[in-house]
Amino acid sequence: MKSLGYYPGCSLSGTAAEYDKSLRAAAVTMGIELQEVPEWICCGASSAHAVDHEAALCMAADTLAKAKRGGIDRVLAPCAMCYQRLASVSHEMKQQPGLAKRLAEALGESAELGMDQVRPMSILDLMAETSDDEIKGWVKKPLTGLKVACYYGCLLVRPAKITGATEVESPQSMERVLRLIGAEPVRWSMAMECCGASFGVARTRVVIRQGGRVFNAAKSAGADLFCLACPMCHANLDMRQSTYGDGTAIPVLYLTQLLGLAFGLPETALGLEGHFVPTKAALAKIKQAAAAV
Repeated sequence: MKSLGYYPGCSLSGTAAEYDKSLRAAAVTMGIELQEVPEWICCGASSAHAVDHEAALCMAADTLAKAKRGGIDRVLAPCAMCYQRLASVSHEMKQQPGLAKRLAEALGESAELGMDQVRPMSILDLMAETSDDEIKGWVKKPLTGLKVACYYGCLLVRPAKITGATEVESPQSMERVLRLIGAEPVRWSMAMECCGASFGVARTRVVIRQGGRVFNAAKSAGADLFCLACPMCHANLDMRQSTYGDGTAIPVLYLTQLLGLAFGLPETALGLEGHFVPTKAALAKIKQAAAAV
C-alpha cells in the first residue's frame, strides 16, 4: 500500500462530502493510504486571491508547509479549486526567487522547511500515474453501456503552466479511465466550458444560462450522466437542473463514484444518495448491462 498526502479542503468536508466518501472508498481498493494533512486550513478559494494576492498565497502555502512538516511530499487535492490554489503557490515559489522564504516567514516557519518541494496533485494526476492494467484489475462490475459526458470545467487542466497538463484544449484523461472501467465517453462540445463557478451566488441567472448550455450539449450527445471532479461544477450542474426547463435530468457523478461502482463497492459507500438529481436510472442501466453480460 502506498501513502499519499490528502487535502480534503472545505468542500469535501461539507457540501461535497460524497466526493470525499467515494474517494476514500476507492482508495482502499487502489491500495492507497490517504494521509490527511494535519490541521489544514482553507486554501483561499474562491475569493482570497481577488482581495490580497500574497495573503492568498500564504493560505495555500500553509497546507504545503504542514504537509512538509508531516513528512508528506505529495498532496492530493481532489477539489479542482483547492488543487488550483495549491498548484499556483507551488508554481510561483519555483518561479520567484525569495517567495518561498517570504511566505515561510509570514507563516512563522523555517525558511529551510522546503514547502516549495511538496507536489500538489489533482485526481487526474493520480489516475495518470495509475496503469491501464492496474485499473482493469480492480474492475468487478464494468459500466458497460453507460454513456458519459466527461466534464473538466476551468481548473483541472488550465492553465498548463500551473497544472503541467499536456492537453488543455481537448484533454482525454477522464475518457481514458472511463473506457478502462467499461463506460462509453460521448463526443460533445462543452467539456471545457465554465459552469459559472461562484457566480451561482452573485449572478444566479448567468449560471443557470451557462449550465443550461452544458446540459443541452450533453443531452444532445446522448449522455446518461456527467462525470466530473470539481465540487463547484457539481453544485451548479446538479442543484440547478430543475431550472433548465425541459423536465429531463442527467445525473452528475464524481469520477470517484464511477470508479467505486466499477470496483463493485456498495452504493452506500459512495454517497450516491447525496445528489439533487437522482442516480437510480443510471444505476439501473448499469445493473441491466451487467445482468446481460
